Formats: sequence, C-alpha cells, structure tokens
Amino acid sequence: MFGVIVLASCSPRVDDIFDDTAMIRLEKRRTELMNRFMGAQNGWVMQYFAQSDPTSSDTAKHSGYNFLMQFRTDGTVTVGAKVNGIYKTETSMWDVINDNSSVLTFNTFNEIFHYYSNPDPELGLWGADGEGVGGDYEFMILEYNEQENYQLLKGKKRSCYIRMYPLAAGEEWESYLDKIDAMDQYLFGEKIQLDLYSGDTHLTLFNGDKHEFRAFPYGADTLGGGTYYGLIVTEKGLRVHDEEILEVPVNRAEFRLSADKKRLVSVLNSNIYITLDGATALSSHADHGRVFSADPATISSTITEGMATLEHWLKTGVGSAKGNPNAKVLGFDLVAGEDSQQIGLQIDYSSNGTNTLSNTFYLTKSVNKGICTLKYEGAMGDKNTLKNYNGEDFVRLFDGSYTMELVKGFTTSEGIMIQKTQDSNFSFKVL
Repeated sequence: MFGVIVLASCSPRVDDIFDDTAMIRLEKRRTELMNRFMGAQNGWVMQYFAQSDPTSSDTAKHSGYNFLMQFRTDGTVTVGAKVNGIYKTETSMWDVINDNSSVLTFNTFNEIFHYYSNPDPELGLWGADGEGVGGDYEFMILEYNEQENYQLLKGKKRSCYIRMYPLAAGEEWESYLDKIDAMDQYLFGEKIQLDLYSGDTHLTLFNGDKHEFRAFPYGADTLGGGTYYGLIVTEKGLRVHDEEILEVPVNRAEFRLSADKKRLVSVLNSNIYITLDGATALSSHADHGRVFSADPATISSTITEGMATLEHWLKTGVGSAKGNPNAKVLGFDLVAGEDSQQIGLQIDYSSNGTNTLSNTFYLTKSVNKGICTLKYEGAMGDKNTLKNYNGEDFVRLFDGSYTMELVKGFTTSEGIMIQKTQDSNFSFKVL
C-alpha cells in the first residue's frame, strides 16, 4: 500500500516539472540566441548558399553570396550586400522562433535578402518560373563553433548549410565587401581553370569565376559532365559548400590564401590545396589561342647558345639549304599544339633581315603533380623550313621535365617561369 501511495503522489509532480522545464528551456535558448545575434557589435557576415546539386550545371544553384547583417533589440535587421556591383543596405524585421527547433527568421520582406528565396517570376530571377534561385529565409540554428568563431545555420527548406561570422569591430561594411571583390578579382579575374591537389589526386576546377567549381580528374574529357561544387569568395580566400555531397578531397573545406599568395590551402589539411598550376595555365591559354613569347632577359644560357647555333646555320647554310648573312633568329613562342597532348614551339626568324617568318615544332606533353614533361618526336608544322637548318637540334633542347611557376600566383598575364628540373640553370620566362 505504501508503494502505491508514493507512486500516486510523485507522478503528477514529475509531469509538472517536465512541462515547466521544457518551456523554460525553449525560452531560455531563444533569449540566448537572440542576445548572441544582437551582441555582435559590428554585425555579422553571412556566407549564404541557395541550394546545391552536384550534377546540375545551373550556376545559380551553386554560387555563394556574402551578406552583412546587424540585428537590433527593436526587432529590425539591416542587411548590406553588393547588388550588381553596387553597395546597398535595407532594413526589415527578424526573430528567433520555436518551430520544432530554434529558427532564425527574416519575417518581413527585404528586397536584398529575399531576392534569393522569392519565386516571383516578375522579379526577373533566373531559374524556372515559380522557383527563382530556390533559397531560404528561415534557418534552423545549429551549433556555435567556438574554435572557428562561427554560427552554423541550415536552411529550413533547402537544407543548405550557412555560416555566420561576427564582423570585426571597426570594419567598415562597404570596405569589407570591397576586400572580397578584390580577392575575387585576384583568384578568378583571368577566368582560367584551377588545380586542386590532395595526395595523389589532381582535379581540374573550371568555372571559378562563376562561383562554382566544375571538377574533373586532370586530363579527363571535359566536354560534358563533371561534379559541381558551390563556392563563396571570402576576404581570406574561398569556402566550398558545407554539404554532405562533398567528400575528400574537397571535404567541406575552407581554403585560405597562403602568405605568398600562390595557393589556397585547406584549413583542414595543408596537403590539400588549390593553385593555378603553371602547366595547366600554359596549356589552357595555348589551347585557346594565346601565344606565350619567351622573355629575352630571362632565357637560360643553354637556350641562347642553341639560338645562336641555329642563327649560324641560317647565315651560312646547310648542305643544299642556302644561307643569308642577314638572317636572324628573332625569338620563340609556346603556342597551341595540334591536340591537347601537344604544345607548339614556334620559332620566329628572318631569312634575309627584313622579313618575319615562323616555323612550329610540336612537343608531346604530359603533366603529373604539377610537373610538365615535353618530348620532341619529329612532329612539325607545314612547310617547316628550319628543319633544313638543323632546327630540330634546337627543338630537342626542350626535351625533359619542367616545373612551371606563375610569376604572380593566380595571374598568367605576368608570365610563367619555366625551369628544367634536371638543370637548375635552364629556365626562361614566357610573357
């Protein structure tokens, strides 16, 4: 009887305590979260993604965007961003609500922020009518990362992961966004594919200037397909979309520009990095019709001696090939090959001192972990006169393996230093 009395008297009390505690905990967490959002003196940087689909070529679904946000005690939030390159701000309302979990909501229309979640086709959004970009304006509030100092959110509808970082005190909003634009221009201004290295993995990354990566194993057929990774440019480098679809080597990675500004290095693993590999840059530009001319001031002695020998034969003649004392070797260029496995060595010369001619010899090329190997196997362009003047002897000087380093990290237009790995004195700069 005693046991029954104890059970009957305790049961209602347990129910009351549980109900009260649940409500108290929900409201306490709501208050803590609101205070956290309002507590950032200079506001927050929201690194925002709309949605992500690794098989989709719709850039709008991958691109990341930076918003600046100042949350206030009166329930208003000011959002700042670059809209078509112009800095703008707009104020609307915000709240933290309890909806199965704690949810950050932007609950009145903000022209800047709701642009990415509003499906109204009248706004001229890209994507199918009724879909817009497919973003969110309500976010489940997940854990706060104390080590990296960011609040993690997850879109309530689209499930994209969003990070919010407190903006440094005293950082002027427009200037901060200008820094991101400068980083964007530095990394992607020349619109060339990048290279991602992770152990034995080498991926070629296209479309960075569109704020997505279309990734292929290096050397693969790139006419179709690929895997798409959304990215966002930050003031320190870039971040790839925090989504479960991303596995090693990309692996939810934030990449920061190295001190020498030549690599974007993963904060998770310094052996995972993105670079504009010199060999890739050379091949890509040549394949698209760009001519790389050797810089006479940096050509190695091996090359200058070979040019002098070739010029000697042009002047004196070889066998039945007549010479001309005014003949001159003017320089040489690296140009497109007949296919993606070749690079052309174009030799520019004058046969009489007044005309300008050129002959091209094709070297097969292969790239492995940033090392480019060239070999001449007798492939020549049409009407290749220089073969009669021992021109192939000069071309064979280029047989071998090379490191190719951009003079400026992500910029091909300032030249590539090409150095033969077997001979540290054999180097030249192409412009």
